Amino acid sequence: MKSRLFSAFAVMLALSAPVLAQQVSVNYNHSQDFTQYKTYAWETKNPNQISNSILAQVAKSDIEAAMQAKGLTKVELTANPDVILMANGGLQQQTSYQAWGMRGIGGGMGGISPEQNVIGTMIVDIYDAKQKTLVWRGMAQDTLSNNGNKNQTIVGKAVQKMFKQYP
Repeated sequence: MKSRLFSAFAVMLALSAPVLAQQVSVNYNHSQDFTQYKTYAWETKNPNQISNSILAQVAKSDIEAAMQAKGLTKVELTANPDVILMANGGLQQQTSYQAWGMRGIGGGMGGISPEQNVIGTMIVDIYDAKQKTLVWRGMAQDTLSNNGNKNQTIVGKAVQKMFKQYP
C-alpha cells in the first residue's frame, strides 16, 4: 500500500515538473514579408505592460537588442515606424507539491509538501503600423524566484528563444 502511494506521488511529481520549465511559443503571419520592416517604436498606451519595473526595463532592453540584431532601428512613435511593439506581462500564484519518501525496514515514511510559486508570463506583440494588424507574437512563461538576478536571466533567455523564431 505504501509503495503504491509513494509511486502515485512520484508520478504526480514527474508530471508537474514540465509545468515548471520555461515555455516559449511564437506565432506569426507566415505570408507577411518581414524584410520590409526597417523601423520600430514602442506603443506608449499599453495598459497591460509588465508591472515589475526592473523586469520591465530588462525585458525592454533585451527586446530592443533582439530587434536591432534583426536589423531594425528604433524610432519615436511620431516618426511613423514600420512596426509597433508591445510587451505585456503578468504574475500568477501557483501551488505545486513536492513528494518525498524513503523505504526502510518494516515500511517507510513519506509526505507531500506544498510550495507557492510565482509564474511570470510575458507576451511580445509586433504590429504592422500601416496595416494595423498583428504580424508576430512571442509568449514566454516561467517560474520566478526571489532572486532578482535569476529572474533577469530568465527574461533574457525567454527573449532570446522568442526572437530566434523571428523571420
